[in-house]
Amino acid sequence: MKKLKVLSREINWWWPLLYGLIGIGLTGIVTWLDVYISDWFPKEWQTTLGLAQTIHSSVFTGLLAMMTFTFSTILVVLTTYSSQFSPRTLPNFIENRQVQHIFGIFIGAVSYSMTMLFFLRPALKTSVVASTVAVLVVLISIVAFVAFIHIVSQSIRVTTLLDRLHEEGNELLKRQVEHLESGEQKITERKMTTNYPHLIQATRTGYIQAVDYDAFDQKDRVYIDRTVGSFVTEGEAIGRATCRDINESILIGPTKSSEQDFAFVLEKLSEVALRAISPGINDPNTARHAVRIIGDLMRQYAVIPDGVLVVGKDQQHIVVRETYQQLLYTTFYQLRHYGAEDISVLATMLESLGTMKRQALPAHYETIQRFIPYICSEVHFETMNDWDRDFLQNQIHRALNETFVSPST
Repeated sequence: MKKLKVLSREINWWWPLLYGLIGIGLTGIVTWLDVYISDWFPKEWQTTLGLAQTIHSSVFTGLLAMMTFTFSTILVVLTTYSSQFSPRTLPNFIENRQVQHIFGIFIGAVSYSMTMLFFLRPALKTSVVASTVAVLVVLISIVAFVAFIHIVSQSIRVTTLLDRLHEEGNELLKRQVEHLESGEQKITERKMTTNYPHLIQATRTGYIQAVDYDAFDQKDRVYIDRTVGSFVTEGEAIGRATCRDINESILIGPTKSSEQDFAFVLEKLSEVALRAISPGINDPNTARHAVRIIGDLMRQYAVIPDGVLVVGKDQQHIVVRETYQQLLYTTFYQLRHYGAEDISVLATMLESLGTMKRQALPAHYETIQRFIPYICSEVHFETMNDWDRDFLQNQIHRALNETFVSPST
């Protein structure tokens, strides 16, 4: 089930194909209605074959031009996402269901008008339904086009992208916490020793996108020692099990997926921040906004303890997880290096670390406390302006002295 969910998000042609088939099916229905029930309508409603062909020809030409404009607009948006935000954020626009539905409407409308032109033969002397449906199709397409322009104008804004990434991370964390609270999954810190007979090997080279825990047989025992999001090569050992048929439950693909990979959501946010502070773009405020979102997501993640993930009624399935310290380092180590010259970005990173401490478990609290001096380890305070030095030292002091805040308060 998890595999189908990940694949459905990556298959972007599904909805346009479905709408195209609906358009072709609509042609058959309209043709049948015009042949068998057109005599039921008043003669004033009927149009000649020539007029019907003219209407559908004009509709087809207009829809084709509209779809061409839509194609070019999508390419512009994808170029913007790739060059100004991050190549990893492209799926956030491509997988947008609203965009897929609107593009599907255009495909369906063009399919209908094109196939309808083919069936408008001399045998069909008059037309009532076909011409009416053609007008309705144009009206629906115009509404869809206006909606598409609105979606594009919103999607091109970096704040919209950051909000979507924030929501994506919130939903992922919410699912993880719900699984833990319901008892479906548990996290244990104890060391696991396994001597299961069968080796689990990667079926292809790529990233571990998801693990379908529901597909595991309750009679078997599984141990996966590679985290979700890890890059593996074909034939590489990624765990052990008591059964052989386990590879189908581990989805490996050419790209990472945020279905179960919280680190990938943070990676996309950090890449947006890195691109924003690059010399070519030089937009530190966007970087600061992205860092604040990272801080909020890591704050929520700080209530989950470190340890291996245990799944199954008898806790027989074990999956290795990334520690909070590893996640913290891989999220900030590039930002620390490339943002060392920007005081505002450094200050926001310290602010973000202070945010993480507010609801963190004691172990994570200590990890963050030790990590705060690392952020400014490349800063040369002796060469800084007095104003900058005082401001940054004040931010360090505030981050180090941030205390735990109970969620109830």
